[in-house]
Amino acid sequence: MMFSMQEPFYGIILSSMERVEDKTIPTIAVGRVGNVFKLYYNPDFVGKFNTDTILELLKHEVLHLALNHFDTMADKEDAGIPHCLCNSAIDLEANCYINRSKMQKEVGGLWCEDFGYDKELGSRTYLDLLIDKANQLQQANANQPQQPCNCGNGGNQNSQNNQNGQLKQDNNDANQGSQNTGDEDVDQQDGMGGSERQSMDGQNNSGNDGRKNALEELADSLPEAFDDHSRWPKSANDVERESLQQVIDSMLDFAAEEVEKKCGKIPGEIAGRIEKIRKKPKPVTDWKRFFRRYIGNEFSELIRKSKKRESRRFPDAAGNRHQRKSHILVAIDTSGSVSMPEYREFMGQILTLKEKATFHIVECDAYIQHEYDFNGRINETLHGGGGTNFQPVIDVFNKNRKRYDALVYFTDGECDIPKDTPKETLWVISSRGDHDRKKYTVNGASSVFIKPRNN
Repeated sequence: MMFSMQEPFYGIILSSMERVEDKTIPTIAVGRVGNVFKLYYNPDFVGKFNTDTILELLKHEVLHLALNHFDTMADKEDAGIPHCLCNSAIDLEANCYINRSKMQKEVGGLWCEDFGYDKELGSRTYLDLLIDKANQLQQANANQPQQPCNCGNGGNQNSQNNQNGQLKQDNNDANQGSQNTGDEDVDQQDGMGGSERQSMDGQNNSGNDGRKNALEELADSLPEAFDDHSRWPKSANDVERESLQQVIDSMLDFAAEEVEKKCGKIPGEIAGRIEKIRKKPKPVTDWKRFFRRYIGNEFSELIRKSKKRESRRFPDAAGNRHQRKSHILVAIDTSGSVSMPEYREFMGQILTLKEKATFHIVECDAYIQHEYDFNGRINETLHGGGGTNFQPVIDVFNKNRKRYDALVYFTDGECDIPKDTPKETLWVISSRGDHDRKKYTVNGASSVFIKPRNN
């Protein structure tokens, strides 16, 4: 209750999370099971701190969710950046928005001011700064004077030269040849052992091993975070990541609306993101419900490899994960009466549709002008600009009923509806189009209307 009064926006998000007492985690954590977010806490850890500290800890956890830290660093970890270093960058960002002065000192944590960093730079910028710090550490290690392996003669150059000469003579006596350039002989001639040679290689070639060691050394030296990230989702594919993003966006948008209803303010660190969320196109219909209405459970089957499911035939190998999606014929009216803003409305709706189906796009005015399989990218080039005729697309669908599960036709509706329109058709009418609902009911087809922006 106190948290909701002090931080109403974050309090609304927290109230939607399930709280779970869990002594298997050392501190406090946020996690996700399906579409349900959970707040895990160790009562022994929480019991150490006063109310003000607990409130700031709670805000830190909700910030991980609000800033979508679950997926922020996936590409960085794939590039070989240590997981713990990514976590440190994420914590640095979250801690920019909580009040350190209210917290007990023994809570610890990572703070921008302790590193000399400006606040509110973003987790990816903080990671870049930490990587720069690791690079400096690597350079410092490479520049440290190396003690030559010269049988205890220290830095005496004459003794080193004599020793190297003796090594060369010994090699010649052993018939190894003065032209031998093997790594072992080179190491000996340079007066340095394998570890020194490896260090120099790391410096001269920007060695991957040296960089990795420096990153890990830096990560080990950083203060411990006061929360646990082990419950975060891992190995998510693009579809799962986008689904996660949509769930979080919905939570943020709902929390913002509730705060605004009570004349409250959206936190400044989230305001920009709320604005972006509200600019995203929202589905004009429940696509999943539409597909089930005509298709039932008969979906085209997609098989993806997933490390979350181990192969039964090959231990430790990724198994198959089955997903079912419809295969849809999507038609876009590109006649001269359709404006570019209307076309963008259509493409925005297609982006909301892509999670639920795979589809083939046909651009058509009076004739089919262009077609392609949608790959997630919006095509800004229109093919057409002539008159309007829906019949060519209707013919394509009727001739390929085994291939397509449904037809979604984006148009302004400025044309007569063909008499052989299949019942599996959904007419999506632009905000400026003909919104006469009865017009589109030929053979039981459905229709939805994109609302004008000012409504």
